[in-house]
Amino acid sequence: MKLSEHASQVVLSLATLIAIILFGSTANARDQAYRAIYKFRGSDGWNPIGVPAVAKNGDLYGVTNAGGHYNLGTVFKLTAPQTRGGTWTKSVLYDFPGGKGGGYPTSLVIGTDGNLYGVDYGQSIFELTPPSFQSSAWKYAVLYTLNQNSEGSAIHNLTLDTEGNLYDSAELGGDFGCGYSGGCGTIFRLKRPAQKGGKWRFNVLYTFTGNPDGAQPFAGVTFDQSGNLYGTTNFGGTTGYGAVYRLSPPQKKGQSWTETVPYSFDSSTGYGPEGPVIFDSLGEMYGTTAFGGDLNCQGGFGCGVVFQLSPHADKAGAAWTYATLYAFQGGNDGIDPTGYMAFDSTGSLYSTTREGGGGTGYAGIAFRLTPPARKGDAWTETMLHRFVAPEGAGPNAGLTWGKWGDLYGVTELGGIGCQGEGCGTVFELQP
Repeated sequence: MKLSEHASQVVLSLATLIAIILFGSTANARDQAYRAIYKFRGSDGWNPIGVPAVAKNGDLYGVTNAGGHYNLGTVFKLTAPQTRGGTWTKSVLYDFPGGKGGGYPTSLVIGTDGNLYGVDYGQSIFELTPPSFQSSAWKYAVLYTLNQNSEGSAIHNLTLDTEGNLYDSAELGGDFGCGYSGGCGTIFRLKRPAQKGGKWRFNVLYTFTGNPDGAQPFAGVTFDQSGNLYGTTNFGGTTGYGAVYRLSPPQKKGQSWTETVPYSFDSSTGYGPEGPVIFDSLGEMYGTTAFGGDLNCQGGFGCGVVFQLSPHADKAGAAWTYATLYAFQGGNDGIDPTGYMAFDSTGSLYSTTREGGGGTGYAGIAFRLTPPARKGDAWTETMLHRFVAPEGAGPNAGLTWGKWGDLYGVTELGGIGCQGEGCGTVFELQP
């Protein structure tokens, strides 16, 4: 039996209404999952860089590489709201003036003492001390400036150990005869003084030598549970496409740290690692490469991969077993995953890509990789958010967990101002 014309119109109207409601619910759910919690204006910072440092109370600290009063960068704080979804409060803790006051910061971590530690000029490690009773301003002090030839240059990502000592890789400098322009880089430690007010002590732990060793470490260092340092190099290794290195502490005081290469990258499976590695509870290592993987992507260069490296428990010093967990496809998918990764309690991985997302103006994605139910099956990628100007563009450093179990990161561009490209944002993502 046919519906009457009036009944058909009613059904159509109801269907349309339901579609609108469903579409609106989807849009609201998406908007609730992602939001820019702060948009820089230039005068208060431009080009935020690195994942935010998260305080115990959920407040976020970070740096902008430019902008501020002198256009040389800032250190900022975002004070968390009382309730989820509330307004974050922004304050500039330090405005870099140049010269001995520093400029162009690239890294920030929170010490157990409540001080902030970072890198500026790519060469100096600084400390910011909270205001005292006598002063309302944070106090800036340079702890150490590396000799760019013998000690290294271009440092990016500080790491703290349990004693408050600082570690990092220097991308350049060190051995200038290693076969790579600018030197092959170093790994160093800045040791905290035993007494407050004492002098920090600097040591080069290792100097890279090129092939078959690594060359030009970019991504900083990561500790395993035994106190070994791990990281990646952009070049070197047995193939020249980069390597994963391990740096083991000496068994006796005064001896040298020992470097080994658990894995060398190649052009097909993945190369150009630029993000820090991360470990799971079983000692498996995870990381990303900017290129390689699906060589049909990006003109034969590949769009990058997420990889896993498994140690051989019964073969000390043997090469680790490599597996590609996901190869990015470009287009609507991401390109160039180079940021910090974060695990959740189920073993899923979260991070961002710098490019991709599909369509005009899209600039990267936030993604989740879910492990398979059965070992050996494929991991599943889920796109959590597409970045697009003016809300944000170019998430440059990955993700980190923060207040309410949400993920936080920054975009280099997007937001408002700064010659129409936007000065950058800090964003929140509910997974």
